[in-house]
Amino acid sequence: MMEYWSTRSVRERLLILCAGLLATALLANVLIVRPLLAARESAEASLAVASRTLDAVVAARPAGSGRGTDLPVASVSGEDLRARLVDLASQRGLAVSRLQSNERGAIIIQFDQASVQSLFSWLEMAERQLGAQPTQASVFADASGTVRASFEFRGGGS
Repeated sequence: MMEYWSTRSVRERLLILCAGLLATALLANVLIVRPLLAARESAEASLAVASRTLDAVVAARPAGSGRGTDLPVASVSGEDLRARLVDLASQRGLAVSRLQSNERGAIIIQFDQASVQSLFSWLEMAERQLGAQPTQASVFADASGTVRASFEFRGGGS
């Protein structure tokens, strides 16, 4: 290889080096720069959607919420909590797709195809009216603009 390189003229060596640099720049652009730009655009789009969702949830909040007058009435537990969480969900237009208790006695409520505004409104009302806060939550966005969500509340009976 060294013999090949040493037999080349200075002009040919410069052309080979320029071609190598150009190939390296092209590969860096295709393998590094473009994926990073695409990931950034995707993150900016996700941020915009999350910001609009937050604005909609804040706008849908009742006027009195966030002030000291909206304390929970009493902490509810057991089967009463299960029934009241389901009733509250139906009042908000949410269909409970699965309701179960685990071995620790926690209540697990799952929703399929729920609107984000209704879901967060339900969570707020559960905290305000029942004193119930989820110990675990998972929310996944669907392509249709709805979400699949699962919440675990402490204090349910089997």
